[in-house]
Amino acid sequence: MSTLVGRRMFLQGVTALLTLGLTGCAMPAQQEPEPGESERKPKDEQPSEDEGAHQEEESMQISVTVNGTPFTATIEDTGAGQGLLARLPLTLSMEELHGNEKYCYTGEPFGGEQYVPDTIEAGDLMVFGSDCLVLFYETFANGGWSYARVGRVDDPSGLAEACGAGTASVTFASVS
Repeated sequence: MSTLVGRRMFLQGVTALLTLGLTGCAMPAQQEPEPGESERKPKDEQPSEDEGAHQEEESMQISVTVNGTPFTATIEDTGAGQGLLARLPLTLSMEELHGNEKYCYTGEPFGGEQYVPDTIEAGDLMVFGSDCLVLFYETFANGGWSYARVGRVDDPSGLAEACGAGTASVTFASVS
């Protein structure tokens, strides 16, 4: 069994567990994968000339809707990024913290390597610990906290306003 097929089967298993409601704040919006969803290729695998035009379609772009305001985000090919993609669609009730972020402990690890960024940018999407998804809506100097990178909102203009004060409803979904 190839690594890609094995990863796909693992991710489908994780999605099935989430669908059963085993996470604390996750409410999957649908159970079936999007029609036409394709498997991703490892970074080091170069597309053939025939695949070159199709490569654009395989980008890891998702929609992020914050309290009804739509954004797009690009998800990186990291363990944490793949962990989020495996759970799509996903709606979370994200709590406020420090006037710069929304977070939610999902109860299921995302994976990915932790690092300590010097600066957190508005729009960064990261995992704190193993299972806490964090959406940052303000830029600030990091005080030494470790995160696993998931991706970032492509244009965070208006993100702080959409997040508002208190709890935010945030939906992550595949781009149609």
